[in-house]
Amino acid sequence: MTPNCYRNPNPLNIFTGPDSLSKYFDPEQNPPLPLVEIPEALNPFRKDGVRIYAKMLTALPAQNVKSLPALEMLKTSPKARNAKRIVEASSGSTVLSMGVIGRALWGHEGVEAWVTNKKTRESLRVLRFFGVGISLYGGLAQQEPSDPKGIMARLRRKANEDPDVCYLGQYDNDANWQSHYNHTAPQLALQLPSLSVLCSTIGTGGCITGTGRHLKSHLSPSIKVVGVCNVFGDPTPGPRHFPGFESSPFPWRETIDEFVNVKSEDAFRMSMKLSRYGIICGPSSGEALHGLLEWLQGEKEKGGLEGLRGEDGEVNAVFLCADLPYQYMELYYQKLGEGEFPQIRNQCLLEVDQDPYDERWFLTPEQTVEMLVGTEKRGDRYDREMLCLVPSSCACTTATKQHQRPAAVEGMFGDCSPGAVSDVSESASTIFSAASPSSSVYSVVTAASVESGVKVVDVRPRSEFVKSHLRNAVNIPLSVAKEDFYGNPEAVYERWREMNSAFKEAGLLEHKEEDDERQTVVVCLDGDSGKMAASMLRGASKKVGKKREVFCADGGWGVLEGWLRRRGYGDDVWDGVD
Repeated sequence: MTPNCYRNPNPLNIFTGPDSLSKYFDPEQNPPLPLVEIPEALNPFRKDGVRIYAKMLTALPAQNVKSLPALEMLKTSPKARNAKRIVEASSGSTVLSMGVIGRALWGHEGVEAWVTNKKTRESLRVLRFFGVGISLYGGLAQQEPSDPKGIMARLRRKANEDPDVCYLGQYDNDANWQSHYNHTAPQLALQLPSLSVLCSTIGTGGCITGTGRHLKSHLSPSIKVVGVCNVFGDPTPGPRHFPGFESSPFPWRETIDEFVNVKSEDAFRMSMKLSRYGIICGPSSGEALHGLLEWLQGEKEKGGLEGLRGEDGEVNAVFLCADLPYQYMELYYQKLGEGEFPQIRNQCLLEVDQDPYDERWFLTPEQTVEMLVGTEKRGDRYDREMLCLVPSSCACTTATKQHQRPAAVEGMFGDCSPGAVSDVSESASTIFSAASPSSSVYSVVTAASVESGVKVVDVRPRSEFVKSHLRNAVNIPLSVAKEDFYGNPEAVYERWREMNSAFKEAGLLEHKEEDDERQTVVVCLDGDSGKMAASMLRGASKKVGKKREVFCADGGWGVLEGWLRRRGYGDDVWDGVD
């Protein structure tokens, strides 16, 4: 008889009310999970009349096969709801599902995973993301559930001794396999009445035992149930090797007909192939399909396929997709060769320009002026002195009357009298050698720039810098970049390396105490180098746990100077010519 839950009681998949999450996780309030035939590209036996289907248990609310047993174990445990701690020996789907479902049903915040200390940091981060507490244990990673010295036995004793601790025990809790007996199998019986082969990996054994037991008793006793295990000593996350499963108390012996062992490399590769065709699933699902294909090959060689055909003349086989691949991504690249993944073009960019960019750092000319002089001083004498126009020499000076030739001033460029710039070394280290809050490098030349407290770094070539620049700007000359150099990976690579070397030589990449208070504005020639510089300087400070406020004049010096000239900046500044 078809259970009421599979008459689609909620055709629009809407869950509302105070118990919405409880209904969402209840399989009886949902339509059957998808059953998807894999394409011929993944089924080498299609010409032999074999159709292979993936049962997408990844479509459960917690997106893994353990959602059903976790729900069943939580609901049938007399202790779980009120226990302060729910503990489980699990590093993956089971305890993750317990944490999510316990919180959804009752607001329970005390689910705790006991995890081998060999587990990847990536997997531990996933558990913590879902709010699951972690306690590590040493020794053997996959332990025998019946081992009196093993982690399961220790947790069982802890729960017996402490009324605040609940241990659900997925390896010997009958609610595990019964959840699949009550839900997974009836769905398959409804979706594919001609099913003749069921294949699943074996972890606790609950899924294959419950599903296979129901199908054999309610659909056909001739259904073949194939269990897939890890090769001993070569684990795939989730499944176990047969010696670690054999002592399971679940009624698997009268359910599982044959076993296949699969190498982890083959499991990961098949999972990747499935995912690339849109059947997105993790390595245990790949292991299940690879094991099924090996078993079918054996049956074909001995003529066994004929005995598996249904009334339609075809062999209908199902493998169970257990979880998703994302938390195992690092393992895919460890297990499989680089040649199995698409090539990354322009890999040189992975070595440079890795700090983030933010459009909030890109200043319009008006924003640049406001940062340099402040909104309250816009338009006054200090404001007008911010632009230095020097066709052949630097005329940076203290505030002077119009057309008055300045005396030599020891400023950021050493001697700032006419002609002095040409004597300044091209080396950035010379410019910054005395950089400190009290040094002449930061002895700003105008009262306006003293009060602004903003450092200006100009990365234009020296020949461009001496024509005109912002007062108090320090020149760290870079070569002329290619136009729109971000469109050329090699140009980005070279620009970053040149800039990094120049900034390092100048000491700019070392976060100084004054950087905590002083903002920095970068001016460039091409409009893009300033963005890279702002990113680089901010990133250098972040790497040492500091924060430096660095901005850039968007569009480069041409845009900024044009804006300043149109508004009369520099009109009253002596330009070095009588």
